[in-house]
Amino acid sequence: MLTNLRRLSSACLALVSLAVAADAQTKAVQLTNTSVSASGYMRIADAPDLRVQQFTLEAWVTPTGNGYGFTTDSAGACILAKPQEGTVGTYIFSWTLNWCPGNGNRLFFGVRNQQGTGTLGLSNGALALNTTTHVAMTFDGAAVRIYLNGVLDTTAPAVGTGVFYDASSVLIGADNFGSGYYRRFSGVIDDVRIWNHARSADEIAAAKDCRLSGGELGLVAYFTFNASSGADLTGHGHSAAPQGSNVAYVAENAALGTTCASGVTYCTSGTSSHGCAATIAGSGSASASAASGFTLVASSVEGQKSGLFFYGVNGPQAAPWGASSSFLCIKSPTQRTTLLQSGGASNACNGTLALDWRAFVAANPTALGAPFSAGDVVWAQAWLRDPPSPKTTALSNALSFVIAP
Repeated sequence: MLTNLRRLSSACLALVSLAVAADAQTKAVQLTNTSVSASGYMRIADAPDLRVQQFTLEAWVTPTGNGYGFTTDSAGACILAKPQEGTVGTYIFSWTLNWCPGNGNRLFFGVRNQQGTGTLGLSNGALALNTTTHVAMTFDGAAVRIYLNGVLDTTAPAVGTGVFYDASSVLIGADNFGSGYYRRFSGVIDDVRIWNHARSADEIAAAKDCRLSGGELGLVAYFTFNASSGADLTGHGHSAAPQGSNVAYVAENAALGTTCASGVTYCTSGTSSHGCAATIAGSGSASASAASGFTLVASSVEGQKSGLFFYGVNGPQAAPWGASSSFLCIKSPTQRTTLLQSGGASNACNGTLALDWRAFVAANPTALGAPFSAGDVVWAQAWLRDPPSPKTTALSNALSFVIAP
């Protein structure tokens, strides 16, 4: 009974579409803005979990025109923002990410602090008209970073402390400031993600082309527009409501033809007594119909140490691992796998652990979650022996992956 419930829950979490054919998602939202009456954008109601002090914003963006409402000035047309609508000034938003057709097609970004000023800047790279680009903006309290197609483009040190918030909505494709500064975007936007932490460069690059399950740790809101709607696929209820008549759902431009077959990393690696921060990755495809072919790999492991991989099926977490710098990133119960040796040199970070997870499950039919079905979600992490550390062990970051057919 528990196994069946777990499968049903995981399949819903993964939306099943994560494990099906490449043409499963074909939609993006197209916004056309040429005047006040001929306009379109999307509104997401304010909520406490959208008032994030650290964050990552991501989207695939294809500008098709200048948009409307003073969009050719230095601040451009809004892609994604939490603005104070109807107001006029400089720092009249919590955060904003805009495309600037009048400023070299670069990105304008801003974060307002709790002192009333903030951090403003422009990307170095540009988003060409009618070209699809993945954009990401992160804020960790110390700096704003802009990524284009998964590559760090710009870093701007934070001015002041904290992020200002009020009850304003989050908008996709508009700022709606006063005095006609609507800053409404014309183009196609797809796969919008809002996270409650600053994602690393590696995390952004690894997952930008992938479908997410919606259950990733720290993912606050997620919009694929696949169902020709602004449904939030995290289950948090942050639906994006179309505003105006010029909102359409069209064939997507982004290269999102497959899921993250090898998984998406999350959580933070602990640092061992010799300064090693092990990182986990997946290789191959975790196919329900295959008895092998999906390998878990932990790199930057302390040399000449034992370790193993463990996994769970009930979701992610980030619980302290004693007094160490590691986090337990998987909810219980968990399943330990085969004990492994890292190789490498003692006191160096050149060890590696590797395990064919599909082969382990095939050889252990009573293992947690077995037998797996397409759409099931699995969370995995590496456990590493480290006698001098507070718990005599260290943990890697974690990996979530979806079982393919």
